[in-house]
Amino acid sequence: MNEAIHSQDAQASSLQGSQYPDLEALRQRAATLNEEFAKLDADARIRRAYEEFGDTLIATTSFGRDAALLLHHLYRLNIPIRTFFMDTGFHFPETLAYRDTLVKAWNLRLLTVASDRPEAERRQYARTENGVTRIVDVDACCGINKVEVQRKFLALPDVSAFMSGLRRDQADTRKETPFVMVQRGKIKFMPFADWPHEDVDMYLRLWEAPEHPLAREGYTSIGCSPETCTRKPVDGDVRSGRWADEAKTECGIHLDTEI
Repeated sequence: MNEAIHSQDAQASSLQGSQYPDLEALRQRAATLNEEFAKLDADARIRRAYEEFGDTLIATTSFGRDAALLLHHLYRLNIPIRTFFMDTGFHFPETLAYRDTLVKAWNLRLLTVASDRPEAERRQYARTENGVTRIVDVDACCGINKVEVQRKFLALPDVSAFMSGLRRDQADTRKETPFVMVQRGKIKFMPFADWPHEDVDMYLRLWEAPEHPLAREGYTSIGCSPETCTRKPVDGDVRSGRWADEAKTECGIHLDTEI
């Protein structure tokens, strides 16, 4: 089933996001769960998260190179939670085709969310010359098209926790990733935090999961399509193609810089 909503649907609930419950109590709950999850395998972590939060648990994905790891687990374990996908307006056509392939193959409950700002405002930092698009302010563009959108859907009253495929080996900025934490006032689960990329690749091969078309071309971390945002990697660093020539290393949706 393919469901779609617009982030303006979340706007009425956005105030709830600034009225979090007792953050200290929430962090203590996350710490307790994190200790428990360290003793479990990925299947048990996902089942336990669903047992804890039921339908108020959601999954998030960008349909990047390794998106099938989390999404196939949800399918295989029959965890029928909603999956939120942020349409930035800059995705590769191959990413959108990959999204459609996985949604159809695994009957995902997909909800597509996007900024409710006017298109001109959403794309104000994009400059296209000779068929090549670049972003002149990557932080501002990510802020409008990703971070702001995430903040709104996490504030929905029927969202208590969310699950991500984040892993420690993806980048230096992620090497301390726990299994459970608090982000933007919600419990965040990362059931594959301790998986090395070799195990990810082995799992996807064993289960014959569809491969992102750009992975076949050598892309190892796939974000938005402007040349400033995603290129092929260099020097063996899987994320070196992201925000190339910029100091930026994260778009912001995995950071809790603002609660």
